[in-house]
Amino acid sequence: MKATNSPAAALHTGRLILTPVDPHRVPDLDVLIEGLITSDFLGHPIAPEQLPTAPDERAFSTGIGFLSLLTFAGCAVQLEESPTGKRFSHIRLPAVSDHPRLQIGRNTRAPRCAGCRAPLADWRERIAQWATHPHAGVRCPACGETRPPWSWDWKQHGGFGRIFVQIEEVFPGEAVPTPLFFEQLIRVSGIGWRHFYIQD
Repeated sequence: MKATNSPAAALHTGRLILTPVDPHRVPDLDVLIEGLITSDFLGHPIAPEQLPTAPDERAFSTGIGFLSLLTFAGCAVQLEESPTGKRFSHIRLPAVSDHPRLQIGRNTRAPRCAGCRAPLADWRERIAQWATHPHAGVRCPACGETRPPWSWDWKQHGGFGRIFVQIEEVFPGEAVPTPLFFEQLIRVSGIGWRHFYIQD
């Protein structure tokens, strides 16, 4: 689809993304989904004719436990539960990738070296190489240390993973997973999780 520069074009509110701390780890997807349904985080599956999805992507409505597993900033949380709504709140699980891939948005900033904290100014020019050479190291231009791109500090504005749980229509920082939610994810998957936010 061709991008538009029209000022009338709606900007994506944002999404909260959950992914394993180790970007190589992938839990059993069916077990993960069943656990998220059991915890009432996920509601019913959303059919592709109701909401366009990518191949092998799965979409769900929010479950009755959704608001108890996320902490929202502000006192009056309003979720739109209809696909025709402007800020339709739902959860997507894209297809699992073979290697860690980068999720970024217009809010993503240069990652910083985990050692010396220097920013990687040319990170955007490296994205294509990371996609085709997933295990290539990145040499810090300041201290000379080489580490994989997912070991750089992306703050909470981007990140790598092979599996993602995407909570749609959440402004960056608007919602935070509760400790209980992380505990449930660990119990269901057997691995640790982290979160970040992006805007298309």
